[in-house]
Amino acid sequence: MNKKISLGLALALIFISVAATVAITMSLTMRTYNSIIKDLPSRSKLYSAVSELDDIVRNNYYGEINDSLLNAELSGGYAEGLGDKYSRYLTAAEYSVYKDEMDGKKIGIGVIAFYNPTDMSIYVAEVSENSPAAISGLQKGDKITHIDEESVSVYNYTELLKKLTGDRLSTVTVTYVRGDESKTVSVVKGYSAQSVYYGLNGSVGYLKITDFYATTASQLKTAVDSLVKQGATGLIFDLRGTANGLVTHAASALDVLVPVASEGSGALATAVAKDGSVRKTFTAEAESISMPMIVLINSDTAGPAELFACDLRDYGKAQLVGEKTAGNGTMQEAFALSDGGAILLTTAVVRPYISESYHKVGLTPDTEVSLNGEKRTKLPLLALSDDDQYQKAYVLLTGETSGE
Repeated sequence: MNKKISLGLALALIFISVAATVAITMSLTMRTYNSIIKDLPSRSKLYSAVSELDDIVRNNYYGEINDSLLNAELSGGYAEGLGDKYSRYLTAAEYSVYKDEMDGKKIGIGVIAFYNPTDMSIYVAEVSENSPAAISGLQKGDKITHIDEESVSVYNYTELLKKLTGDRLSTVTVTYVRGDESKTVSVVKGYSAQSVYYGLNGSVGYLKITDFYATTASQLKTAVDSLVKQGATGLIFDLRGTANGLVTHAASALDVLVPVASEGSGALATAVAKDGSVRKTFTAEAESISMPMIVLINSDTAGPAELFACDLRDYGKAQLVGEKTAGNGTMQEAFALSDGGAILLTTAVVRPYISESYHKVGLTPDTEVSLNGEKRTKLPLLALSDDDQYQKAYVLLTGETSGE
């Protein structure tokens, strides 16, 4: 049966609908307006200070002003003024390198090298299989004394390390010492960065993850599949000293190992903005690896590596062995600027699968094992047989001491 309503009731309903729409619009507008007004005094003060300084400099400075350099330094100073060590300004050149690095496209000779302050030398910590470095004869443990004929020192080692990466098909000369022999080789840069190194020790797979890049998850899957085929019954993940990369890529790497999230928020992790809203959600698919795991951590384990370690423990997949981690539970994002550069900005705090946030508190290991000063300094070169943290992990997995 059709029911009719009076003209008066219809007009009343229309009026109520319009009034409600106006009320909601006004509420949102006022909220936005109040937010803008709240920021105006601080913005005005900032602009006034910069304008005053610029007027004084342009009217009185004797030298020539390089506006491009000045703008870059202003941007850098602004980012530094936030007081957040994870936020920073990137020049156009730095931003290009950063994007390539995060995408796993950083080009090099195929080594992980580190500076040892004890003897002020650069050492080869890892060599990628079939890389230009491996083909040229470089091996783990080699001491690099010269790069492009320049002697390594405390003053230049940072710049010299950068020479091991760079433009594809360019070359770099490396002089290294192994035992009593010194040798100089010319190595071509043409190898995309590797972030997962692995091997089998008895029935235990050892995986060193150096960074969390876009290619890390696929490299991790290849490594785990290979170790399983070789008969691995347990896995040790080494995240000591690992801090570089993105939370997004750490979540992708976790997805290789863990099933769909069913507890907590129903996600591997969530990135929560300062207003409490969820900025990003990280999910997992159904496939997972079922075998005992241990994650090695120390005070230099930070950021995406902490999420990886925390979630593996939250899922009941792994124990943590080593020392308390750094406590960086934030997410950074890069925002491109008109000058070609970018600002890398902390945008959210990361909440793991089940645990409370580890931001500013770090992750406490299930089994605490410390390395003495000398072993800690030479950790990248430490033999597994001399690595107390690795040995403890091996015993927990097998009940036996590793022979390596």
